[in-house]
Amino acid sequence: MINEPRTYRHSPLQFTLVMALFVGFSISFSIAISNFGGAFLILFAILLVIIFLITLYWMTQKITISDDGISTRTFLGEKSLRWGEVSRVSGWGSGIKLHNFDGGVTVAPNSQLPGYEAIVEWIGIKRSDLFNPMEYDKMSRSWLITIILLAALLIFIWFNFYFNSESVFILHWVIPILGVLFIGNLLTSPQAVTIQGNAIVIGYLLSRKTLLADEITSVELRFSESNKNGKSYFILLTKTNKKTESISGLSPSLPIVYLVLKNWRGRNSTISQTTQQN
Repeated sequence: MINEPRTYRHSPLQFTLVMALFVGFSISFSIAISNFGGAFLILFAILLVIIFLITLYWMTQKITISDDGISTRTFLGEKSLRWGEVSRVSGWGSGIKLHNFDGGVTVAPNSQLPGYEAIVEWIGIKRSDLFNPMEYDKMSRSWLITIILLAALLIFIWFNFYFNSESVFILHWVIPILGVLFIGNLLTSPQAVTIQGNAIVIGYLLSRKTLLADEITSVELRFSESNKNGKSYFILLTKTNKKTESISGLSPSLPIVYLVLKNWRGRNSTISQTTQQN
C-alpha cells in the first residue's frame, strides 16, 4: 500500500548539468565540422534540434505513483492510468511502457529517472498479473546493443579508410576497443532465459546453465552508473552458494524480464514461500 503519492523526477541541478553538457557538446562539434558543406551543417542542425527536444522531454518528466494509478508529466502535458486500466505492458532495452485497453493512453517512465527501480517494483506489485511466467516462458536476447556496436565499428572502419588514418590517431584506439566490446558482448551475455517449471535455463552462445528456484536467494534489478552513459541496468541473481548470475539485453525489456523472474521465483521457491508465511 502506498500511504502517500510518490513523485520521481530529475533535480534542477541534474537538469542544468545535462543542458550545459548538451550546449557545450553542440558548440564544440559545430566548430569541429564548420569546414563541411552547407547541406551537411543543415542536417546536423536538424539532428541537434531533435536530440534537444528528446533530451528536454526526458529531463522534464515527472512520474507520480499512488494506490489509484500512475501518471507522467512532461512539457508536452500529462498522461494518467488507473491500475485497473492497464491491459498490457511492452518495452525495449531498460524501458517499460504501460498501455490501456484500447491503446490510446500509454505511460512510459524514463529509465534514467532517480528511483526508477522503485517505479518498476511498484508496477510489479500493483499489476503482478501482467508478468506471468507461463506467458513469458522464453525470453530471448535483443540484438539491439549488438547491432549498435557492430554499426559503430563499421562506421569507424569507414572513417579510417575515408580519412587519412595517420591524421586520425584516435581511430587506431577506437576500432580495436569496439571490436573487443562487440565480441565480448556476444560471448558473455545470455542469449535466452527459458522457464521450465521450477527451473530456468540460461543459454549463452557456447554454453547453458540450469538453476532451480531453490538455488536462488534473490532476484534484484541493479544498475551501474557512469557520467557519460547514465544508468546501465542488469538483473542480478544471487544463489545459495553466494555466487551470482548477471542477466541483461533480453527482450521484451529488462524490467519485464526482471518482474517475470521475480514472480517465477516467488511461486516456485520453497524458501520464498516459507519467508512469506512467516
